[in-house]
Amino acid sequence: MEKNEFLFDLKHPETAYTGPMSYSYFPSNGAVSSTVGTVTSPEGEHGLYWFLDTMMHKNPDDIDTSKTQMPHFHYKGYETFFVDSGSLYLYINGMRVKCEKGDILHFQPGQSQGMLFLDEVKWRGTYHDLFKHDEFTDVTRVKKYMPELNDDATLTALAPYGRMDSNGMEPFLWKEAEKEQCSAVKHVDRPHAAYEFPGVSMRVVVERWENGGTKELDCAVMEPGFTAKWVQYPTIKELFYIRSGKVKFNIMGQEFIADDECVVVAPRYAPRSIEVLEKTQMFELGGQSYWSLFLQSYASIQHYDPARLTPETLDALKKRFDIQIESIGMK
Repeated sequence: MEKNEFLFDLKHPETAYTGPMSYSYFPSNGAVSSTVGTVTSPEGEHGLYWFLDTMMHKNPDDIDTSKTQMPHFHYKGYETFFVDSGSLYLYINGMRVKCEKGDILHFQPGQSQGMLFLDEVKWRGTYHDLFKHDEFTDVTRVKKYMPELNDDATLTALAPYGRMDSNGMEPFLWKEAEKEQCSAVKHVDRPHAAYEFPGVSMRVVVERWENGGTKELDCAVMEPGFTAKWVQYPTIKELFYIRSGKVKFNIMGQEFIADDECVVVAPRYAPRSIEVLEKTQMFELGGQSYWSLFLQSYASIQHYDPARLTPETLDALKKRFDIQIESIGMK
């Protein structure tokens, strides 16, 4: 697949990662427990647009599964993880549930959580408000330009690994439950709401109120031949995750194809359009457009007062909720 500055193919981490990899280790045997690659870095006051590609390695066979594993919480940070292979036990909300490929896990501040990985798990995460300090990005940048400093202890100590908003706690009590009973476990086939249009089903997976009002997570499930064109100069940066499928993008005149396990960055003001080549699940991770409220309003007018659903009304709704799609259709 052709490499460009907008496309990050997680199937080829050697070109997808933008900074040095980091590692964690099992305390019992010293083996690597996780391998983390930075795809995009946090930006702005809330640390948005951050995406990490992590491989969580199988826990040792002799681990005590009756206790919460990796028990911790976040004071202010939010996390959303895509389980893209394997399976794990999630300990949360007084439950233990088994999660598998296809699930999406969303964690909120003050929510005690723990995980036990039963297999090798592709653990793709997006976050906001997770870091207390900004030094991580700056240290990563230095190491990117000066790789000979990757193992420099003085420089590494400046990064806030010990100051991240991740706080250990005692193992907590739990009962076995089904994941469908657990509000932290999401799935594109169990959205908060789904809205159907020709060629696309818009799914609201994580609501804005589950993110402290900062963002939402939506998924477009699209059929081959579906097309979308944005306004001429979109004022919102977008971060797309193609979990499955194949999409032809055009960003600022650069045409390329993104397929399974690809991240696409669409910068602010960059003209853009898409054409779907295979059935696709495409998530938007930046979450700054108010899609959920827009779709609720659109469906309400369509049901209660369809005569009012004129182009002028639609334009007003788009403006109110920062929806920057100009047109959609089927090729």
